[in-house]
Amino acid sequence: MKKIILILFALQYLQALPSTITIPPKIQQQLCKKLSDQNCNRTQQLHYSNYFKLDNDELLLFFHLYRENSINPHGTLNAPVIVDIKGKWRTIQGYMKDEIQEILRDPNNGIWLHTVSKSRSGYSSLYYSKKGIRWQEVKLPSIRTFQTLQLCFQENEVILTFQRVENDNVKAWVTNYLDALSEKPTWRLMEKKELYQKNCQQTSAYNNAWILKKKNGNNILFTHKYKNKAISIPKKSTSTKTYTSRVVFNTPSPIPTKSIVKRATIITSPTNQRKPYSIQIGTFNYKTSLPLIYQEFHALKNIIITKEVPTNNQIQYKIFLGSFPDLLEAQVKLQELRSEYVNSKTLQSAFITKLPK
Repeated sequence: MKKIILILFALQYLQALPSTITIPPKIQQQLCKKLSDQNCNRTQQLHYSNYFKLDNDELLLFFHLYRENSINPHGTLNAPVIVDIKGKWRTIQGYMKDEIQEILRDPNNGIWLHTVSKSRSGYSSLYYSKKGIRWQEVKLPSIRTFQTLQLCFQENEVILTFQRVENDNVKAWVTNYLDALSEKPTWRLMEKKELYQKNCQQTSAYNNAWILKKKNGNNILFTHKYKNKAISIPKKSTSTKTYTSRVVFNTPSPIPTKSIVKRATIITSPTNQRKPYSIQIGTFNYKTSLPLIYQEFHALKNIIITKEVPTNNQIQYKIFLGSFPDLLEAQVKLQELRSEYVNSKTLQSAFITKLPK
């Protein structure tokens, strides 16, 4: 009788354990083939970059190549793959250059991915996909010296707002979705008064209950809210085969820009230079506006960072939450905060950026 009870208990325990989905070696090899012209070994490894929730419990994952002792150790390309709830993996044609800043879905279920160059200050790239399978690079307005880009989706139009980190110089361009995805978009420069009238919208994935957990040792872990499933990805993994790189997107070379000297005065919460990323939640022209934001996020007062940034005509105040050593940790924290502050328009429109020095 005791043996039967133990067997039943063991079966219940095994059923309670999550079924873990891991990345197949074949997929790792395919990613190396896309990103590398040398061996993927201990000095050249695949690293997890980012994720995005697709419909029907699919995850869009991005990987880059880490090269030890390289000028750009984390590489300049991100290769996408898709994994579903059944554990099926597939590599996606193409790749995105530079560092992923954000991935958003417009009201028409289009997916927009924004990247920023590490080597060329202020150079942004924008990519679009309908379902995460086929991607195209969106041609931006002829502007390369602005360091932040915010996307605003309206029912029929997309707005690109560029701003420099060190001052309040803001410019925004608008066009309809069809034109934005054409070979030669006709972006219209908006007047400043129009910017205050914009009402940004976006949608979330249909039927997707994956939750990104904090890094567990050397693994990235996703758990499913309702099903006994988990996806575990090594933060870095290796393969030992040799491949030749392939160019998928034929895009023009970035326009070189002069480096910009940033000026900022920290008035609260000094940050470590080795934690360059943060979550920006507001920019204000008047100091009297700050108490309202402090009151809204009183529970997070220990991680609020306020920076006083001189502009041409006045002082501008920028509010951040936390400082993080890499983009992934910032993304995890932003996701947690958005889940906690569901009704906060301030938090829902927050974005990840680098802290002004």
